[in-house]
Amino acid sequence: MTKNDIMFRLATLCDIREISELMNEAYERLENKSIYVCDDTEHIKNCLSDKGFGVVAYTESGKIVGSFLMYYPGDSEDNLGRDIGLTEDELRKTVHMESAVVHPDYRGRGLQYRMLVYAEEMIDKSKYRYFLSTVSPENPASFRSLERNGYRHILTKEKYNGLIRRIYMKEAE
Repeated sequence: MTKNDIMFRLATLCDIREISELMNEAYERLENKSIYVCDDTEHIKNCLSDKGFGVVAYTESGKIVGSFLMYYPGDSEDNLGRDIGLTEDELRKTVHMESAVVHPDYRGRGLQYRMLVYAEEMIDKSKYRYFLSTVSPENPASFRSLERNGYRHILTKEKYNGLIRRIYMKEAE
């Protein structure tokens, strides 16, 4: 299968089970489990409802081989903008580029980067200006994907029950 055989679409609530299974399979194959945190099905559902959206990469047969979830944190306590000093007004204009996962058999094809580009095209830039993401310092493929797309490393700190994460930000143009 070539790079061009992978297609992209918005995720639906019908995709929750397959996205969750993909996350768990990718996690189980990791040598260093600290570089990735699986989302529970409730969070996936929230991202795919009114609190965000998701995109999936899929094969011609319809198999989901990648997923990228976006989350609108509003002024919630978990808004990454709080970590980097955004104002209350700016917090309401943030989008978290939440969870990215690519099936191990499909890595090395630029799918994370391509899903990120696709997702950013779906964001209403009149409402959302600050795109934020976290990534493990031990995951160069993921942080290079963000950097390649214009994200800047702002801060490194402890997140997610003691895991060290880099926080990245990009401002919409």
